[in-house]
Amino acid sequence: MADNERFPVMVLAHNEEVVIGACLDSIFAANPGMGFDVYVMANGCTDGTEDVVRAYASRRPDVHLVSIALGDKCNAWNVFIHETVPQQCPGREIYFFMDGDARSGPGALANLAKALRKDAHAHAASAPPGSGRNKEKDARDLVNERALVANLYALRGPFVERLRAERVRLPLKLEGDDGLLGALIKWDLQPGKSKWDDTRIHPCPDAWFEFDRVPMTSVAEWKKYWRRLIRYGRRRYEFKLLGKRLPKLGIAGLPENIQDIYGEADNLSMEWAGVYTLTHALALREMRNVNRRRSDAGRDAGGSKPA
Repeated sequence: MADNERFPVMVLAHNEEVVIGACLDSIFAANPGMGFDVYVMANGCTDGTEDVVRAYASRRPDVHLVSIALGDKCNAWNVFIHETVPQQCPGREIYFFMDGDARSGPGALANLAKALRKDAHAHAASAPPGSGRNKEKDARDLVNERALVANLYALRGPFVERLRAERVRLPLKLEGDDGLLGALIKWDLQPGKSKWDDTRIHPCPDAWFEFDRVPMTSVAEWKKYWRRLIRYGRRRYEFKLLGKRLPKLGIAGLPENIQDIYGEADNLSMEWAGVYTLTHALALREMRNVNRRRSDAGRDAGGSKPA
């Protein structure tokens, strides 16, 4: 890698004041010899995340705070692709993407870059988890399925330019932004036209990330875990809705807000999902209830004309 080459890193952060410093430290410490421009997309933060990043940036001018009022991961990703990249870091060879609660393993970003340089066919390189209760299985699944995990991945620069040119925006409130992006990569941004190609994503077992396990020692943590399982169920059904739309409509089938297509959830049927069947059922019910509330609100907003 050229000595003067700098790589943009997008870090998504929502209320990560406790861990964002360790995330930033890992980018620089675990990847010596690489130059970075790090953009922390602080979205909807109500804690001290932005203060921590400002203090960090005062010591390292290659760290930049991007403050976004809306607390939405997909919106923050859209802002980076369509606003930050063209204004701050256009035309770079490779772009890295991280979650603010993740940390780079030794040489992870360098190994992702090497993978893309060796594999000219791939649009993306993905890193497996190096921590977690099921890290071995998760790592095997990532390699076997050539999946993309939001915690840490890289996109080739020309592909990022295509995302901008074709105005690809992830739907707001979508659960599973990495799953949708991975599908678009494998479709070469042409769902319904281009053949699905798993080799567009290059898995990198030597480019792992880590994160702190949450101790399940309190009622509050178990409640969060329960809600997480319901979100996973929602992700499953949102993907089913998108899986029906995109091959027919292409990129134009992406809604601005994923809830805009919840009306189609009435056509989905429950499926057996083992121990997750209950949480998936609750997720589908929530989606249908959201659609009914939105429909009612729309009718109320329309009002009725006075006699």
